[in-house]
Amino acid sequence: MQKSIWIFGIIAGSFGATLEYLFFKNTSFSANTMYLSKTLILAICIVFGLVLIKKLIGGTISIARTLLSGMLIAFVRSAVMIGSFLVLYYPAGDFYDAKLQESFIQAEKKITADEDILPADKETELEITKQQIASQYKPLGYSGLLIAESLIIGFIISILAAAFISKNMMYTE
Repeated sequence: MQKSIWIFGIIAGSFGATLEYLFFKNTSFSANTMYLSKTLILAICIVFGLVLIKKLIGGTISIARTLLSGMLIAFVRSAVMIGSFLVLYYPAGDFYDAKLQESFIQAEKKITADEDILPADKETELEITKQQIASQYKPLGYSGLLIAESLIIGFIISILAAAFISKNMMYTE
């Protein structure tokens, strides 16, 4: 059972890291497509991993084991993606500079066009937004966001999978 968690977590992490690499390497690759694809890959890996675990333990899997296994697959996925981020980040994050600058330009356009922000506050709002964006391209910020994202998506998908493939073992004797 543990082997299948590692296998599907590594598969999801490898595909997710590849998609991120293509996004940061290519200027025409869409961020929305990347995030949607990473989520879909994680969902597929969790479902297939849970089905395999169910078969390995004899055809019956509890809701708690389903949730735990799905969360562990998501956590392994995030660990693989963080590892690949750190490899590409070394030594100073130069690999991500082009997308960082592009993100700054997009944020500036959005804040400039926003009519809800007072003109006197736009410069301050832009600086705060740039700091938030820049923290996402640093190891600590990326790691925190990715772990949270993976665990939340993993939990939701595990709940959905538990509804279809799990059995409530509390009332079974």
